[in-house]
Amino acid sequence: MNNLFNEIKNFVKNHRVFFIFLVISLLCGILSQCWQFWLIFGIILYIILVVYFSREFRNLLNIHVVALSLIILYAAPSTILILQGKINLDNQESLMLFSSISIGLIGYAFGAFFLKKLFPFEKKKNTKLSKKLNSLFWLAYKYRYVLAFISGLVLFYWGFLPLSMSYKESITYRMETPGVIQYFNSLIPTIFSVLIVTMISIIGDVKKYKKLSLLSYLLIILTIFSIMAGQRLWIIALFACLMLAFQPYLKRRHIIAIIILLFIMTFILSGAVRAAKAGGSFTENLKNFYSYFLNIKNMSFTDLMWGFDDFTGPFSTFITLVKNVPQNIPFDHFLPIKDFSLLIPTIIYPDRPLPVNSWFSKTFEPELFYEGRAVGFYTLGFGYLFAGLLGVFIHLFLSGCLFEYLSKFFKIAGDTARLFLYSYFFVALFGFINGAGIIAFIKISLIMYFLIPLFLLFLFVLIFHSLSPKRTK
Repeated sequence: MNNLFNEIKNFVKNHRVFFIFLVISLLCGILSQCWQFWLIFGIILYIILVVYFSREFRNLLNIHVVALSLIILYAAPSTILILQGKINLDNQESLMLFSSISIGLIGYAFGAFFLKKLFPFEKKKNTKLSKKLNSLFWLAYKYRYVLAFISGLVLFYWGFLPLSMSYKESITYRMETPGVIQYFNSLIPTIFSVLIVTMISIIGDVKKYKKLSLLSYLLIILTIFSIMAGQRLWIIALFACLMLAFQPYLKRRHIIAIIILLFIMTFILSGAVRAAKAGGSFTENLKNFYSYFLNIKNMSFTDLMWGFDDFTGPFSTFITLVKNVPQNIPFDHFLPIKDFSLLIPTIIYPDRPLPVNSWFSKTFEPELFYEGRAVGFYTLGFGYLFAGLLGVFIHLFLSGCLFEYLSKFFKIAGDTARLFLYSYFFVALFGFINGAGIIAFIKISLIMYFLIPLFLLFLFVLIFHSLSPKRTK
């Protein structure tokens, strides 16, 4: 315990300028009760943390930089609308909104710093875990053609559409089918998804040959078709994989320019995919996608940035909470316990409390809830509903601890395996910012759709390898 205290003390000494700025700023904010201060303070704090975690912009795709950036990016469009007067908030509501964001950033940073000092990390080469993970990756890369063939069969049987059905059909399916059944039905398309095989091929090619093979290009094309069919988040996953793989060969200014350009392109493509998935089949989706781009010349900038709805939607739930909690609805101090109960399947516990995003839909948008649709729920809202500003700090503190632990795990995994694991996990970060609590994030994004599919994929590769005829010397 004394060693931990000394470590924290030394850390504060080494970063005394940051902590002096933090303490003085917080005192000024508390005394002034001015929401404009918290807005400016939050922006400055975010820039400082990005510079720190990215090591002066050398690693902009660092897990902490991405998580913090998502907190800000989801808040940015609505913040602009608030400043323009298009979203009406009184001074107290604005103060609570922007102070929550700043305190959330502080909580996240403290969580990351705390775990870093609690479990100091020394990067070791060729650990047992690193050797095992890298050997599993290269074994999967060795059988990439087999995996690509199976992925093609999965696409042929299930189709390009998510859940192998149109968007309207998927809503009915999710309403009528228990979650456990849904999960098992989606396991094979998840394990042998064209995205995961594409990542294996891209990273293996770049590491081995420093260029992409014909197979990688073909898999990228199939991934793009899947994106057009409705897999919108795959845009981010594919971009992250390519950026991480080629990052050692790009200069810092090129990386920053590409990230900014692709950030804008992601919004445009996201709008196109949203327009496309209204179709009832893959062919209709492709036609809608093509029609969207034909009509671009007649669109305003606002129409092109249709993808901003994905950001303003979740953040609007947080604004609604700030307006109603605790004025009309009391804080829910049992929310973490309810979050833990989500680990129990509904088949075993039918009266399990609703996830917080479903609770929000039922409370504030019942028409959506009874149609089987849940809204995206901004991560700060979970902490705020639990205990106000203190709850925001605690929730983001725990999130900072979790992501620092994951960051250590990816570093331990070694170079090639780290790239693959982090690329595949990257899209799960959207589950953190737009999910239903930290336990729900661990259960769904981390365990169900990250660890289990990877375990089963590697298990299949090992079994296939053991059954393959061995070459005799």
